[in-house]
Amino acid sequence: MKLQANYHTHTTFCDGSDSAEAVVQEAIRKDFTHLGFSGHMDPGVFMDFQAYTAEICRLQAAYRGKIDILRGAELDNVYDPCCVAGKRKTDAVQITHERGAASGTVFSETSGFEASGGSAKSKMPGGDIVEISNRCGGSTKSKMPGAEYTIGSTHFVPVPGSTVWSHTAAFGSHREGSENWDLIGVDGDIGLLHDQCKKYYNGDFYALSADYYRFEACVAERLHPTFIGHFDLITRFNDLSREDGGHFLDEQSERYLGPARRAMAALVPYGVPFEINCGAMNRGRKKEVYPRPELLRELHALGGEILISSDAHQKELLDGGFEEAMEVARWAGFTHTNLLVRGEKSEGQRSRNRTEALCDQEHREAERHPDRPYTWPQAERRVAKNTNADEGGLLYWQPVPL
Repeated sequence: MKLQANYHTHTTFCDGSDSAEAVVQEAIRKDFTHLGFSGHMDPGVFMDFQAYTAEICRLQAAYRGKIDILRGAELDNVYDPCCVAGKRKTDAVQITHERGAASGTVFSETSGFEASGGSAKSKMPGGDIVEISNRCGGSTKSKMPGAEYTIGSTHFVPVPGSTVWSHTAAFGSHREGSENWDLIGVDGDIGLLHDQCKKYYNGDFYALSADYYRFEACVAERLHPTFIGHFDLITRFNDLSREDGGHFLDEQSERYLGPARRAMAALVPYGVPFEINCGAMNRGRKKEVYPRPELLRELHALGGEILISSDAHQKELLDGGFEEAMEVARWAGFTHTNLLVRGEKSEGQRSRNRTEALCDQEHREAERHPDRPYTWPQAERRVAKNTNADEGGLLYWQPVPL
C-alpha cells in the first residue's frame, strides 16, 4: 500500500524551504489525494497567520478537484489555541476581575458581550464585573477563517516556576531569546539546551525529560488538537555523538520511558491520534521515527490510534520515511493508519455530536478504569475531534490498512 497524503507540512510562511503553491504542485506530481498545511505557531517560529490563511484558501480554490487541501496549524503547548480560531462560535477570552482576582482563560459561546478592539466588559455569574480581552490580540468579530485542524506539539518546556505551567499564554509572548525568557527549547540549539539543563536541572537530562513529559501530558487538555505531534521530541539531539552534545538519555531505560508511558496513558483517552512523525529521520537527524518503537508498541497496547506524517520542510520529502513508518507501525501491532478526509455537508452536526459523545463517554470510563486499554468508537470512519471544516462540512478519520 502506498500512502498519498500528508498533514504535517511546512512552507516559507514558517521554517519550510518552499512556497505553499510549490508544495501543492509537488504533492500532485506524487499523486497525493490529500495535503494538509500546518504552519508553526510557536515561540521559536513567527508566522503571519492571516497571510498564511489567505494563501492556503486561495490554493484550496485554485486546485479544487485536483487535490484536497486542508488548512491546518501546528500549535505549541505554550500558546492559547484561539490564535488560529478565526471566526468561530466559541471565542477564547481572558478575564480579569475588577476586585483583583487572578486572571484566567474562559471559553464562551456568544456569552452576552461584544469585544471591540480586543476588550469589553461583562457580568459573570455571581455579579462580578470583569474585563474581557481577546488573548489573540484582535476582535472577536474577525471574519478570517480559522484552521480546519490543528496539531498539538511540545517544542518547549517551561522552566520551573514559569506561569506557562498553569495556563496557556497569548500568541507572540514568551518569544525565544527575549529578555527573561522562561522556556527551554528542546529542538532548537543543542548548546543552549545543555546550558539551560545545567541552569535549571543541574545537568540532569532525566529530570528535564520528566518535566517535558509532564508538560506533554497536558497538550490535549490545553490545546484541544486534532492529533498529537512528535510525542518524544525531547530526544531530537540524542542521536548526536557525545562530543557533539548527544547521548544524554538512554531511551530504553525505565528512568526515561516511565514518564513517557505515563504521559501517553494520560493522552490516549482524549480520543485523538498520535502521529508517527518521520521528520527527523527523513532529514538524517535521527535513526528512528517519533514515537520510538517501544513507545509505539505501548500506544498500541493502550488502544491509541495513529496517522503517518513526514513533517515535511522540503517539498521533495512530502512522503519521506513513509515506508519505514508503516513497517514500524506493523511491528508495534497496528493494522491500519488513518487519513483525515472531508465528509459531505449534508451529514450534519448530529454525526459529530454522536461521535464526540461516544469519545467523551470512553474518556470517563478510562478515568474510572485506568488499567483498561482505551477503546475507540467502532465505525468504518470516525468524526475527527477538534476540527472546523469550511462550509459546514465534517472531517473524518478514515482507516487505511497497513
